[in-house]
Amino acid sequence: MKALKTSPSGGTVTGEIATPPPASAAVIEWLLAGASESDILAALRAKYPEVDIDATLTAVRDHLAKEGTPDTDALRGWVLLGYRELYRRMLEVGDFDGARKVLKDITQTVGLSS
Repeated sequence: MKALKTSPSGGTVTGEIATPPPASAAVIEWLLAGASESDILAALRAKYPEVDIDATLTAVRDHLAKEGTPDTDALRGWVLLGYRELYRRMLEVGDFDGARKVLKDITQTVGLSS
């Protein structure tokens, strides 16, 4: 299935969405929730006793490294789409000062301000 990247679970901007194996996805969620290394290891042993812990942690590290080097043009486009949605919603609720601030941020994002 071709799709835009829509979540931290991985993928490319125009390619297949990469979904980490369940144990790796769980580790990523635990990391994002602030779990300690010992908590993660204990949870892996309890919830996924069949997985190779070293291989799982290596897969998580590789996934995070890949996510840490996004395509800057795609990321910029995503940010601009997010700004546009914020601007639209602010206009809907009458938050004109917020909408003005969004426009200011957009000009800085695209390099129109000095």
